[in-house]
Amino acid sequence: MKLYFKIILTTPVVIGLIHTLTFFCVNFFLWISKNIVPFEYQNLVVSLFFYPALIYLVYRLWSFKNIKKEVKWNWTFLLILFTIVTMPIYIWKKDDELIKENNINTNT
Repeated sequence: MKLYFKIILTTPVVIGLIHTLTFFCVNFFLWISKNIVPFEYQNLVVSLFFYPALIYLVYRLWSFKNIKKEVKWNWTFLLILFTIVTMPIYIWKKDDELIKENNINTNT
């Protein structure tokens, strides 16, 4: 995966993390909630950024032909359940490993 595409796919995670922090640091992020957009619209905007990237990564994961289904299922569940932590790990590390493994298995 190219560097610019990794950055584009990591951006929704950063936005989601900042949005999650608004629940813990309410007073610090109050200017966002009060002045910019109501909370319901913030959730919608974050979801519009976040879920397409997640869906694309799951689709990309399942597009590998020579990777064991057990590995695919494990990463699918990790991406869905622990998205904020596992998305960057998958994007920056695991995807490259799976590409190499897929190519090795194709050549043999």
